Amino acid sequence: MVAMLNKFFDLAKLESEDQLVPFAKINLNSFCKNIILFFFDTITSKGLEVDIVIPEQTIYALGNEDALERICSNLISNAIRYGSEGRVIGFGLRADAEKVDIEVCDRGRGISEQDQLHIFERLFKLEDSRNREYQGSGLGLTITKRLVEKLGGNIKVHSIPIKKTIFTVTLNKLNY
Repeated sequence: MVAMLNKFFDLAKLESEDQLVPFAKINLNSFCKNIILFFFDTITSKGLEVDIVIPEQTIYALGNEDALERICSNLISNAIRYGSEGRVIGFGLRADAEKVDIEVCDRGRGISEQDQLHIFERLFKLEDSRNREYQGSGLGLTITKRLVEKLGGNIKVHSIPIKKTIFTVTLNKLNY
C-alpha cells in the first residue's frame, strides 16, 4: 500500500509542471552498460538470456540520469516480470543523426493491439496483471511516460505476442 501511495505521489509531482528536471550531458553507452549490469544477475538467475546491443561509438544525449535510470529500470523490470516466458530480455542503444533510441524487449506473452493503445494510461492493467504473479500498480508505465516527456522524448510500444514486445524510448541526440 505504501509503495502504491509513493507511486501516486511521484506521478502527482511529475504532472504538476512545477517540478524542474535538471539536464546534463549523458554518455548513453556508459549509462546503458551500467543499467543492464545492475539487472544482469537478476536476469540470469531466472535462467533468461540477455541480448545486449550497445555500439562502440559513444552516443550522448541531453537528459537527467536519475530520470533515465528510473525509466530504464521500470522497463527492464517489466520485461523480466511479464516477458520471462520468452526466455530472452533484450536491451539496446542506437542512434541516427538527430535521435537516440533505447530499446527494452522480451519475447513473452506480449500486449494485444487494443491494450497497446492504453498501456501508458494511469491505473491501466493488462488482464494478466490481475494474476498475483504479475500484479502491479498500473502506474509504472504512466510514470515512465511522464519522465520520458520531461526529458523531451517519447516512448512507444510495439508487440507481436509470443514473438517480441519492444518498448522504445527516443531522446534528442547531442552531437559532440
